[in-house]
Amino acid sequence: MKAALGIMTTDTKPKLAMEQCKIGDKEVKIYGVAKGSGMIFPNMGTTLAYIFTDANLSNDILSKLLKKNITNTFNAISCDGDTSTNDMVSIFSTNKANNSNIKSINDIKLKKFDKALNNVLLNLAKRVVSDGEGASKFVTINISKSKSEQDAKTIAFSIANSALVKTAIAGEDPNWGRIVMAIGKAGPKINLNKLGLRFGNYQIIQDGKLYKNYDEKLVAEYMKGENIDVTVDLFTGTKSFTAFTMDFTKNYIEINADYRS
Repeated sequence: MKAALGIMTTDTKPKLAMEQCKIGDKEVKIYGVAKGSGMIFPNMGTTLAYIFTDANLSNDILSKLLKKNITNTFNAISCDGDTSTNDMVSIFSTNKANNSNIKSINDIKLKKFDKALNNVLLNLAKRVVSDGEGASKFVTINISKSKSEQDAKTIAFSIANSALVKTAIAGEDPNWGRIVMAIGKAGPKINLNKLGLRFGNYQIIQDGKLYKNYDEKLVAEYMKGENIDVTVDLFTGTKSFTAFTMDFTKNYIEINADYRS
């Protein structure tokens, strides 16, 4: 806890996560602490995360596992679309666990550790977003049925980093037009005649047109919640990507107008 508290800047709360799992028949632990609240758009963005484990694994294997699991965790978040030079996620091991010798990240005995590491990283990454400067909403953006994962990622972050989208969410406005705008400007080719869009379980766009049973009052009520899910179906392929972001509030402006490093 002291370590998590010691690295806070504009963070409002410490960020910690832990998991226990087994490598073969030996139990191992994974602990993580992180900081980050503003300038968050990894590669990475004033984000620091330190992962500690007692697993007996080589530096090479730990490095490969970390790189693999960064993709859908810390490299899947954005608070404000701005990055910084002070970025790092590191993993350390005491090698105290007496687990069997692992020579490859493809070793079946690493499966549970791999999953547990991803859980810790995703937990911390989500905590960074939920504690974003001035945030009042935690927003999950799911892009599915994409031609490639890269296309899905590009569109996800086009939505996540749009100031118009983020302010609409802060205003609890089901402004689906801003989402469609962000999809269109992203670059990747889409099938407009099949495009689908949902807020939570509410269908907004179906087959490229406003859903015939769309009820704005119901969707507006949904937008009052703290957790907002946006799902986009592209119908250009089978790949997907999920990004996590926050809204832009008046408090965000005040924090960054007053803050000077």
